[in-house]
Amino acid sequence: MRVFIKPFALFLTAVYLFACKPAPVSHWFPVTPLEHYERELYKAELEKTPAGQTWFKESKRVLSDSIFSVVPYQERFYLGDSVPAQAIRLKIPVGRKLVITPARSENDTVSRLFVELYRIRKNGKPQRLEYLAKEAQSLTYLNEDEDTLLLRLQTGLHDKASVSLTLTTLPSLAFPVAGHTMSHVISVWGVDRDGGARRHEGIDIQAKRGTPVVAAENGFITQTGTNNLGGKIVFLSSAGSPYSLYYAHLDSQLVSVGKRVLKGDTLGLVGNTGNAITTAPHLHFGIYSHGSGAVNPLPFINDRKEKIPGLPEQSRWLGDSVKIRKKANLFASPQFQEAERIMALPPYTIVRILGEMAKGFRVATESGTIGYIPTVPLEAYPKQVSGISRSNKDL
Repeated sequence: MRVFIKPFALFLTAVYLFACKPAPVSHWFPVTPLEHYERELYKAELEKTPAGQTWFKESKRVLSDSIFSVVPYQERFYLGDSVPAQAIRLKIPVGRKLVITPARSENDTVSRLFVELYRIRKNGKPQRLEYLAKEAQSLTYLNEDEDTLLLRLQTGLHDKASVSLTLTTLPSLAFPVAGHTMSHVISVWGVDRDGGARRHEGIDIQAKRGTPVVAAENGFITQTGTNNLGGKIVFLSSAGSPYSLYYAHLDSQLVSVGKRVLKGDTLGLVGNTGNAITTAPHLHFGIYSHGSGAVNPLPFINDRKEKIPGLPEQSRWLGDSVKIRKKANLFASPQFQEAERIMALPPYTIVRILGEMAKGFRVATESGTIGYIPTVPLEAYPKQVSGISRSNKDL
């Protein structure tokens, strides 16, 4: 008992001492590269300096930023001095893999870059999901829910950086018919069936009779058999996600219940059994989420290449305060939709250029409101702050 009591007493003493100086959990138990860096700042007591206070304040504040974007997307961000962190919210379809690729300017060899992905919980608070590992070039996240996501970019204390961010998505599953593509999809989710009595809970993929249908994911077979609608069917439980994959109208099944399969393994052959007896052979492919029913399979398998608006050449205004020479509307997203308009900015309004993309700028007004404006002529403002430059490395 004594052996136990002494360590326990030491633990209570440590808790008491730590409680005397409140600090984020990351100060004591760092996990991400950003948290390890925070610990170094605390050790050097740099959180007490004006620059350190701004750095920590902005790091937290941007987690409540509400400006949105869609994917695919590209933006070039300014990070530095009073803007050490920036964030963007986004939503992607269930079943897509979000690929986050940040890149610093070619001549930037010293600035730090921390990238963390959060989801916004129902109470409005952020919960970290993933982070960019040290030396990694990109970050991938599989979306399995209809969450609002928030991506935070942050640089180190006293660093300044220009960061080009590319957001794309990929299908999370392989195409379920061998040798076929999205061009063979003949019916999609939600269309009327039986004269409007029900909706199509899947997609139909046309193929010749006898074409192999394949496992779109690693998993195991949970059901085979026959029913009135689907004819000969196979259910595959995915090993990597909370979904069951449904293959129907098969001419024949080539697997049995309990069999483990790998992505690409043949499960059966295309046919037109069940209520498809009067139609051309095709696969009905469905996806069911455990506990919440059918979901749209299209985002899971759509492998068509996404078109990404390119970035313009880096503007000399990035990071600076400027005057806009024409009236411009400020929007909550770079899609510039009327429903997202925040306010109108009259000519010669002073704004700070925080980011730039194909057809506009991310800006901050003098009152601190952040949003997007379409491309407008700009002119120098005498009190502009310094733009992008390489930083000192204090730690």
